[in-house]
Amino acid sequence: MADRLAQQALKARLAGDLGTMAAEALVVRLEEAAGRPAVAGVLTELGRLEALSAKATDAAIHALPELDRRAGFSQVAAWLALGVKLAESSGATALKYFKDSPRILGIIEAPPARATALAIGLEMADQDANVTLEYLRTAPQILSTLPVEQVQPWLEVGVELIKRDVIIGLEYIRQIPALAPVLPLGDVRSWLSFALSLVAPNNLGKPDYLTTMEFLRTSPAILADVEPGAVRANVLSLGALLARQSPESGVLCLAESPRLMRALPSTEWRVRALQYGLLLGEKEAEITLRYLRRCPEMIGLIGDDPAAISRFEAWFKTGMEVLAYNVEGARAYFTVESQTALASVERALSGVPLRQVARSVKLFVQGLCGSDVAIAALPESIASPTARATVSDDGRRISLPAICRRFPTAEENERWYLVAAAHEAGHIEFGTYRLRLESLADLVDAVRRRYGRPAGAMPETLAELFRLYPSPRLVEDLWIVMEDARVEFLLQAEYPGLRHDLARLAAATIAPRDPAHGLTVKELIVDCLLRLSTGEAESSAVPRAVSEEVRILWDLGRSILRADATAEETVRLVHALYARIEELVAPRAAAGPVIPEEDESKEFAGGPTASELAADTYRPVSNWPYRGTMNPEFIRRDGKQPEVGDQQPEANHLHGQGSDSPAGSDGGHEAKHAERMSADGGALGGGRSLPLRVEELLALDVVERQLPEGMVQGERAVSYPEWDQMIQDYRMNWCRVVERPAETGSD
Repeated sequence: MADRLAQQALKARLAGDLGTMAAEALVVRLEEAAGRPAVAGVLTELGRLEALSAKATDAAIHALPELDRRAGFSQVAAWLALGVKLAESSGATALKYFKDSPRILGIIEAPPARATALAIGLEMADQDANVTLEYLRTAPQILSTLPVEQVQPWLEVGVELIKRDVIIGLEYIRQIPALAPVLPLGDVRSWLSFALSLVAPNNLGKPDYLTTMEFLRTSPAILADVEPGAVRANVLSLGALLARQSPESGVLCLAESPRLMRALPSTEWRVRALQYGLLLGEKEAEITLRYLRRCPEMIGLIGDDPAAISRFEAWFKTGMEVLAYNVEGARAYFTVESQTALASVERALSGVPLRQVARSVKLFVQGLCGSDVAIAALPESIASPTARATVSDDGRRISLPAICRRFPTAEENERWYLVAAAHEAGHIEFGTYRLRLESLADLVDAVRRRYGRPAGAMPETLAELFRLYPSPRLVEDLWIVMEDARVEFLLQAEYPGLRHDLARLAAATIAPRDPAHGLTVKELIVDCLLRLSTGEAESSAVPRAVSEEVRILWDLGRSILRADATAEETVRLVHALYARIEELVAPRAAAGPVIPEEDESKEFAGGPTASELAADTYRPVSNWPYRGTMNPEFIRRDGKQPEVGDQQPEANHLHGQGSDSPAGSDGGHEAKHAERMSADGGALGGGRSLPLRVEELLALDVVERQLPEGMVQGERAVSYPEWDQMIQDYRMNWCRVVERPAETGSD
């Protein structure tokens, strides 16, 4: 009887708003979904709601058909109970709830999940109606992201936040689905502290939330791009710390952190860099940003040996000491603009920087060549441990790696610089790039006839001549091997002090290519010729499989090892070697890759396997680290390369100040033939002495820079350190002096 009375009362209550037919249908659907007792419950909740807000009651009744259509009536009692709770706090909130909740519950497909969403809502409604409503709007995403037991702790953070700032609190609730996969609950308060520090007053003195809203909406995606765990937590802590001092610095720190962290070599280094950043961030935000931007470069320079951490700590400690007495000095330190910074970086380096030895290398090269030759740093050579020296096409500049860390000791790395520079200087002094192609006209004709090439104009470069051969890479390698051998023979003959170092470095750095990678006969022969050219014994350099061929070719090739041999003779010898290799290898071409006996191999340089290449493909030699890159494009038909001493060295080098000598000085050429004994038996000695005029350069610390736009030929821009009173230190290359020839007739 009671159930029937409740049924009739509910029909009458609903009919006034929905119509009799709709009311009857809804009551039937309610009984089917939730059972007859639910009818009385719904009637009771509607009565409670009516007592609180007539408008909310009307909204609930009009929402019932939509709720039935989208989510059904299985949770209608809890749905109404939550509406009543919200109406107790705010009738407006209850109206919004009844309007939006059918659509929200319809998105949650599983009935148990709907029950969970409403149960959590009922618990939260006792604390804050606004949080509850915002939670319900994001409930489908939150429940798909978080385990049920974690939802309420996350929402409680929102309740606390709304008491402080409603706008940020509500936005936090909206961002829980994006934030939860990125941060653990323990780090959320740090994230919110970051957000709160970004709120700033606008021109009217009111809070400006624009930056904060952008942070709340974009930072989860940025943090997701940072390694999880300690790295992400420290990035967030550091950003929040900087934001309290400077909101702009905090935002920049967060925005740049994914890129900066990826540039560091390991998780340990990332955590360490961020922890030191937190120490620095307590002092000054802008300096911390400069430190973070410099970290990847510094850690890359320091290397990964056991002493790397202590060197990094020493570099950082020096910066903190500078900061203790001068903020501007610390800014200059962490951007490596000051002399103190440069000295600290050089102490921290793993290896020897070119800057540290550039002057002595330059003077040494000038002693060999008798003319001004600039020493340059190879672009991007810090990131490439195998970067090789080069000579410019005019022979005025030798480029070396910016840092050498090929050996465990500084002395060995410095020696490598000297030997590599000496080798390149030998190419300048002994005319590798002064060769004129006109002198090879008969050879060009012979190559064209031998390989059926059509007659044509004289090749413009030596590289074009090599392309007339069936295997240009092979003939170029032969030229490099034999021309390097000629230059080193002449260096050892004319500079006895180099003999031991050239031989020792060649033995230490040139290794045979790995026969396991399927060497062809031609590749193995060239490899053997290279090793023989460095003085290695035939018994260890030549496998028995090709010993006869290599013996014949080396007997022919060693003819270039004469004091009067020229670069032209090298090219003619290479042609003869190429033709002889064809004759010797042809009978064995069908044999495929040659693999020497295993016990003849010691240590091998890597390379692709034979299966990765066609059988007739020749792979160039790559195992000559201290010998620089040779470029046959530099040898041209017109032979118009300027002489080494004709003009000033080109710009963009470290030490190219040879023109600083007094007018009329002729020490360069005269000193070329002077003998100088080494004061120290281990140093390079026994060769020619350095030009006397360059001794003055030892007292200078200047860097010649690339000519700016607008400067004309003959002008020279030189940068000098400049004392900065504010930072109490020298700023490196801060003052630029432009020198130009005086006008004719000028007083």
